[in-house]
Amino acid sequence: MYKLTEEGLKYLKKGLPEINLVKKLKEKELKFTDAKKLENFNIALLWAKKNNWIKIEKGILKLTEKGERATKEKYKIEELLNKVEKNELSEEEVKILSKRNLIKKEKEIRMERKEILNLTPELLKTGLWREVKFKKYNVEVPGKKIYPGKKHPLNLIIEKIREIFVEMGFEELNGPLIETAFWDMDSMFIPQDHPAREIQDTFYLSGKGDLPDKELVNKIREVQEKGGKTGSIGWKIKWNPEIARQLLLRTHTTAVTYRKFAKGIKIPSKYFCIGRVFRNEEADSTHLPEFHQAEGFIAAEGLNLRSLMGFIKEFYSKIGIEKIKFKFAYNPYTEPSLEAFGYSEKMKRWIELINSGIFRPEALAPYNIKVPVIAWGLAVERLAMFVFEKKSIKEILGHTCDLKDLREYDILKVEKW
Repeated sequence: MYKLTEEGLKYLKKGLPEINLVKKLKEKELKFTDAKKLENFNIALLWAKKNNWIKIEKGILKLTEKGERATKEKYKIEELLNKVEKNELSEEEVKILSKRNLIKKEKEIRMERKEILNLTPELLKTGLWREVKFKKYNVEVPGKKIYPGKKHPLNLIIEKIREIFVEMGFEELNGPLIETAFWDMDSMFIPQDHPAREIQDTFYLSGKGDLPDKELVNKIREVQEKGGKTGSIGWKIKWNPEIARQLLLRTHTTAVTYRKFAKGIKIPSKYFCIGRVFRNEEADSTHLPEFHQAEGFIAAEGLNLRSLMGFIKEFYSKIGIEKIKFKFAYNPYTEPSLEAFGYSEKMKRWIELINSGIFRPEALAPYNIKVPVIAWGLAVERLAMFVFEKKSIKEILGHTCDLKDLREYDILKVEKW
């Protein structure tokens, strides 16, 4: 028995190169240099010349009279390719196809009646499995471990956070990793002498960025220096636009929120952002100089601290974290501010999960937002540590992750959310 080679199968499906070349030349004559770009051109040229179908004049490929008739007449090679599967080839026809390496002889499998261990595809195809005796398998022996491809646990957590936000009716925002101090700090009422702006906490870059339109810049200046029309007295320091133009690696995704405020938001609305942020912090079990943050806010009438706590509990319940406690905190742009902690039964300790609050009037006034806005930012790596019960952030992010853990982690811990 014979079967088609890969080349034979390809020609049966796409047509023989010499026939395809003739079809092209029937449409129009081709320059030799253009014809060379055709698939399998060398093979096509060889057989088309042998069949006296083409001629080359002054670098132009043209059909001969015989070539003009080629596609109208039956071409023997095409007929033979179709006969292979029917096993109808004569010895002469086998020689014709073998010469072009279009067929190959199938190996005949003969088995003596003896014990074998494995059932192979050949035995199934030929039916010879009925003539052999199989050795007994020890089903208690473990098989070879296979590690199918799966997502990095951190990427999996990010995808699931995105799914939860979308399920809760939020729209996604995105923004640049390199920001100006204006969007990263000034826009949200962080004073220009705040300790977080120091080189010890922020990665600054060389050069300066652009400020937005003058109207918004003046509103920020007014609220920073005097509180604007919010009833606040502001920070009572002169606001310097050159400080606001400093370039830095964003320290939080709240910069994305404020870019959205500047463009305008509808009321009510819900938005979120997931992205990488950078802080000049000393690495320890829960801190790295770079990590991922999930940022979100809700703007609507009637929101209060209970609304914020209720949202946080609802969000984490979808992740399977039911034991939550809150602690008041300080942020220059939210008042009141809260931190949330989740309890890990396996690790027997509380892990910080989220920082949140209600935006201060001074942080909203420049954008003409007159309804309460609740907001939060959670460190994605800390959530991943909680879910996968890791004691160090380095087991979740970076080159120190254990390859064995990445291969064997329990994906169902996340898939069942």
